[in-house]
Amino acid sequence: MKKIERPYNPEEIKLLKSRKNSLWEHFENFGKKWILITLILLAPLLIYDKFVSKVSSNTQLLTSIPLLIISIGIVIYWMRKNGEIGWNKKVDNEIKNGKAQVLKIKTDKVYKRKETFDLGSGFYLKISENETLFLQGQYFDELQYLRKFPNTEFEIVRTELTFNELIDIKPLGQYLKPEKKLKSFTKEQFENNEVHYDGDLLKIPIEQIK
Repeated sequence: MKKIERPYNPEEIKLLKSRKNSLWEHFENFGKKWILITLILLAPLLIYDKFVSKVSSNTQLLTSIPLLIISIGIVIYWMRKNGEIGWNKKVDNEIKNGKAQVLKIKTDKVYKRKETFDLGSGFYLKISENETLFLQGQYFDELQYLRKFPNTEFEIVRTELTFNELIDIKPLGQYLKPEKKLKSFTKEQFENNEVHYDGDLLKIPIEQIK
């Protein structure tokens, strides 16, 4: 396994630019969240009006206006906390100042872990006699159906700055059928932190994984 960093090529820059949100997408995203928060804030008033006592129109108006303003503030805070408001700037910064992180992998033995919840299938790849790489994600499923993954040789390209975003998976060798299929991780294993996550490099031989 080899990891290198290099400038983004034109194809990767184009792909990164495609991940920027348009003005309409920003508006739509804000609108959905605003409607949801507004309904939650108005719910007590509507329930009181329906089941307890009729609320006058003036009271409803005086109550609704500040609630609507508060809901806007909550949505802005929510979107800022999740990085949604500044997402386009982060993508531009990635293109200008970031680099592609390329992980080059060769293997001759793979085990498959059945999908847990909606995380996608997991794959253990033999890196050396005492190292095993675990990869997991729904993006591997489509390549698996096309018999392009697992592969004897492939590259994984991720961003350097923007949340370690996956850009591309490039199969370079031959399809490699998993030698063993392992059960999904259980709820108890997650609770006890006895699970593996995408990108984990395990310091054990692949044969010891159960």
